[in-house]
Amino acid sequence: MTTHSRRLVFGAAAAFFFEACAPHERPAAVSPLDRAGETLEADTRSLCALGPRVTGFDVCSRAEEWAAARFRESGLAVRLESWEWPAHPPGAATPRNVVAELPGGDRVGEIVLLAAHLDTVAGSPGANDDAVNVALVLGVARAVRAAGPARRSLRFVLFTGEEEKLLGSRAYVKAHAKELGAHVLVVVYDLGSAPTQGFYLNGRKEELRALFQRALSAREAWRSLFGLYTVWEGTDSFSFVEAGIPVLSAYQDLAPYRAVHHSERDTLETVDFAASRANAALAAALVNGVADDPEPALRRMTPEETAALLARHGLGGTPPAVSASARPTALPEAGPARP
Repeated sequence: MTTHSRRLVFGAAAAFFFEACAPHERPAAVSPLDRAGETLEADTRSLCALGPRVTGFDVCSRAEEWAAARFRESGLAVRLESWEWPAHPPGAATPRNVVAELPGGDRVGEIVLLAAHLDTVAGSPGANDDAVNVALVLGVARAVRAAGPARRSLRFVLFTGEEEKLLGSRAYVKAHAKELGAHVLVVVYDLGSAPTQGFYLNGRKEELRALFQRALSAREAWRSLFGLYTVWEGTDSFSFVEAGIPVLSAYQDLAPYRAVHHSERDTLETVDFAASRANAALAAALVNGVADDPEPALRRMTPEETAALLARHGLGGTPPAVSASARPTALPEAGPARP
């Protein structure tokens, strides 16, 4: 070996030695909550592969069983809660809401609930409305289970009957009437796969804004999320508003959603999976943060206060006993301005 070759070998060995011995900067630890979107695309595809999930029909029943199995795989206790549908179509099966539970610690009797809806209109695979957010709820449940128990209990609900004027969520409110006061917060995702820009505060204004800002304070990017004072009656969150429960409904860019809403065009090709994975991480941090929030829970509104709230927003009605056919599930015509 020539002198030049020996120098090259020695130099390479020395470089390897010093590189191996030099202190390396460790990458920041990734929280299980940040992984809430890992299975989101696969779960969305699996659910859409079943076909249109019209409440009471075979495909929706299979979707209920599929979702329950996914919750169980994540180690959560799960139950299928049947609800009465007196005017169901001939031959329809008994519809069921899928309810999964993760008990809390010293505030186990208080509940933070995250929800989406399983069902679709006829003829639509419902990728954005609302399969991608069903997958979000499943992923958040898995992530918070991996993160360890929070102080309050976490509940994950996938409603059926949303497209039939919120029948499933109204049935849930009726069936859980005795424990509704224990619901600290309900969070609903039902506006597709675009990035979360803020939350409908459903009339609760500063108190709910302060709550979600506390829960999401750890990440700078989330501090720009805004609160919309609007009450949105077009999704399952409204069933809880009528019952006086604090509710946040995710506000997402409505343009992509409107382009495919309730049509055969609502397919997997129109889903923004990258944005949805970010939504899942945000939702996981939100519900887990509220479950661990040291502040006292927000109180439930009285029926009189709720009636006044709805009247101020031009909705009327006498809560919580609202007719199942009282209102259409309308999509907001435009994104409300920031307060």
